[in-house]
Amino acid sequence: MRPSHSWQFSSHGQPAEVLKWRAQDLPEPGPGQALVRIHAIGVNRSDLNYVLGTHFPARDFPSRLGGEATGEVIALGPPAPGKLPPVSRLRLQTGSRVGTLSGRLDRISMGVYRDIGLYDQAALAPIPEAYSYAQAAALWTGVITMAGAMEMAGFSAKTAAGKCVLITAGASGMGVLGLKLARHWGATTVATTRSPAKLGKLSQLADHVIVCDDSESLTAGMKSLPDGPLADLVLDPVGAAFFPGLLSVLAPGGDIVSYEGISGVQASLPIMQLMMKNARMHGYTTFRAYNRPALLDYLIEVGLDNADALRPEIARTFALTETPEALQSLSRSEHLGKLVIGV
Repeated sequence: MRPSHSWQFSSHGQPAEVLKWRAQDLPEPGPGQALVRIHAIGVNRSDLNYVLGTHFPARDFPSRLGGEATGEVIALGPPAPGKLPPVSRLRLQTGSRVGTLSGRLDRISMGVYRDIGLYDQAALAPIPEAYSYAQAAALWTGVITMAGAMEMAGFSAKTAAGKCVLITAGASGMGVLGLKLARHWGATTVATTRSPAKLGKLSQLADHVIVCDDSESLTAGMKSLPDGPLADLVLDPVGAAFFPGLLSVLAPGGDIVSYEGISGVQASLPIMQLMMKNARMHGYTTFRAYNRPALLDYLIEVGLDNADALRPEIARTFALTETPEALQSLSRSEHLGKLVIGV
């Protein structure tokens, strides 16, 4: 057995009140498994919502949490024919630097908010050689979310040039990565933020930035931009607060991809406008990629092949002992980029 420790909680609630640092002995890796010494953890809003009980309820208590981390392989189990294979570009050996794939690990029994984790090899991905562990911990969830949402709408390196992409909540770790990828592929980018304080930094990442917090201010902001562009693609985690404005600023034949619902999941939609614009609306979760090995391999290729352009913006790095504070800070939306915990 390997001694390890993990953040755990035995009831839903505020992170500072329910999270405890506890021992959890781990067995040596079995067939198709790997032991990974964690070096950095990517902090995601879903982690906070899971602890609060607003994401999905814990299957068992005590529960662990998190799905995005990077580390070093310290032990490998033998091959496991018949199990889900690792992603195609992963070459595993002791000492390999790897990242975790959140949709292929059990957050409840293992999670990643810990010092050592035991994972299926299929839950691991290579990380760019030039990245630090902290930078790599901000990569894969963003790539699989944003590049996956783009792929769902038929948006790629071959189709992006000359298109206009609107990314709401553009200052988030997801938003920043999406802006970088769309811009790298030749699209004109528009980002939204609620905070005027983020305008300067966000303007370095997007061609246009709109400060807005509801449907009306979003529509007015788009109309005020030079040439009044319409969005060929909208990537939206905000949800209810921005509808029907998203339809108003969408180009004919355009796509809206919703991948979260921060402001609510019940929205009012003008059906005639949807029809007249020949608009397409999609709902995306990363499980679409995790359930399609060929798509996941494609997204891993996107992340590795565009790594220089996608280098994440790290807003702040917390110590592992500061995990409750790191999670709680997500609710304040004060940062631009990704929050990371160093181990």
